[in-house]
This record gives sequence, C-alpha cells and structure tokens, in this order.
Amino acid sequence: MSEIEPTPRSVVRYRGTTLLLVRHAETSDNVSMRLSGWTDTDLTPRGESQIELLADHFNRHHGHIDTLYASPLIRARRTAEGIGALTGHTPILLDDLREMFFGDLDGRPFEELREAYAHLLEADENSALEDFVWPSGESRSGFTARVLRVTDEIARRHRGRAVGVVTHGGFIATLMTLLNGESPARWRKWVVPNASLSEVVWDGRSHRGSLVRHGDASHLEALLPLEPKE
Repeated sequence: MSEIEPTPRSVVRYRGTTLLLVRHAETSDNVSMRLSGWTDTDLTPRGESQIELLADHFNRHHGHIDTLYASPLIRARRTAEGIGALTGHTPILLDDLREMFFGDLDGRPFEELREAYAHLLEADENSALEDFVWPSGESRSGFTARVLRVTDEIARRHRGRAVGVVTHGGFIATLMTLLNGESPARWRKWVVPNASLSEVVWDGRSHRGSLVRHGDASHLEALLPLEPKE
C-alpha cells in the first residue's frame, strides 16, 4: 500500500490513531449458527437493514475518516460499501482483515461441532495451550500475529487521524485481548454484535491502545423488538 498524506479534515486530537472498528452485518451463517471464517454467505434482510442504519450513523458522526478499510470477504465488503456510499470513501480491501480460517471445519454448524468436535472448541478457549490450530486451518498465534500486524500498519499510516475498519467478530475480539493484555484464547468474552461499532485509539509503534467504546449497537435500536406493554 502507498503512503497516504494527512488531510485537514481528518485530524483528531489523539496521539495515536482512532480505529473505528465495525463488525459486518448479519449473515445467514450467523442466524443458522455456523462457524463462519473464510466461508462467504449472503447477508440476511435484517443484515441489509442493519447496514442502512449503521451507514447513516457512521456518516453523521464519523464521516470525517481519512480512509475506509475492509476485509475482502463479501459480508464485510458489502457492509463497508454501504458506509462508503454515504461517506464518499471507496473501501480499501486488505486480506489481513479477514476472519480466522477454521480449515476443515469452516462453515460447519456449531451443533455438529459441539457433538463431534467438542475437544476442539474446548482447546480453542484453553489459554494453557501454547498454540491451538484448527485442522488444516489457522493457528491461534498466527491469527493473533496477523491481527496485530495489520492493526499496527494501519495505525502507522494514519497517525493522529481516524479511519474506519470493517472486519469480523473474531478479529475485533482478538484485538481486544491484545489491548487488555489477555490471552487471545479469551477472545469469546469480547465478541461484539453484528453491525456494531467499537472505537480504539492505537499506537502502531508501541503496539498498545486504549478502548473508547466496545460493541456499541445503539444505532440499531430501530430493529429491536418492541417491549410488551404492561
């Protein structure tokens, strides 16, 4: 990627880079509870509605971003394109923003995994294991290194500015473990809702950051079911 020059409209007060992290909108795999890594599935009608609300909110409050990055997987790319249609940004696609690759089990239903591969689900959350690897897939250490590498790269390119990053639940959750000094095996406690917004100020030189907000989905309230009347 080429060096991007700063522009007055994108200057922020932080010493580090403000990363506006968006998890992609809802997919059919999310609804059917499948282990969705590099497997691409369509957005649901609800996911399409989420993009409309997310894009409107993002444009009104964060339209000043310097650049909009996205995972090339369809669910993230389409979410980013919805945002960019309002902010005027064409998403820059980066392979390193993809979800973790679950190898032979990518796309399998969680029900099947719990029945036939419970030992792998347990190992995935075992911080005592040096390096858990999905069968024919990505290792926990390799994925974590990828998350840190691309986060540092983006932060260094846009120091003191704000950027949008549309990615995946596992990516955001793993970054949260790094930010909080936790084992990446504890990523599940940091999973955020679809089409939610998390905000981190990150220093790409020290590999450290601070959390501003996590998994904010208040812009999606219009999609919540109405509370029953007393």
